[in-house]
Amino acid sequence: MKFYIASKLENYEQVRILAEFLKKGGWIQTYDWTSNALTKEITTETLRQIGQKEYNGVMQADIVIILTPQGRGTHTEFGMAVALNKKIYLCHENDTYFKCDDNTSSFYWLPEVNHLIGNTRYIASELLKLC
Repeated sequence: MKFYIASKLENYEQVRILAEFLKKGGWIQTYDWTSNALTKEITTETLRQIGQKEYNGVMQADIVIILTPQGRGTHTEFGMAVALNKKIYLCHENDTYFKCDDNTSSFYWLPEVNHLIGNTRYIASELLKLC
């Protein structure tokens, strides 16, 4: 199974942990944007290159995992996944994003969006059951 994880830049350590669990289960990560997490100098060219790699990562993935808390680019990746009819897993440690209040989005309730609630280990174990 090929996967892409979208999340907030500051959440890169949790993204790495989840990716490692999935890779140990034989899954393939289409792009690891966390390698950019410690980039000191950001230029327009750097951003363009990262954006292209993230775009390609979403395109190549069988599933897109949205790991909250999300950042500003996460909803772009989420929107791409919806438009490309990807299987989407929206993951959060509690049900905060799955209530009908200001924390949710109508797009979180589309049929291709699956909700997973729990810690990183639990989320990985549930995802690995998919194949």
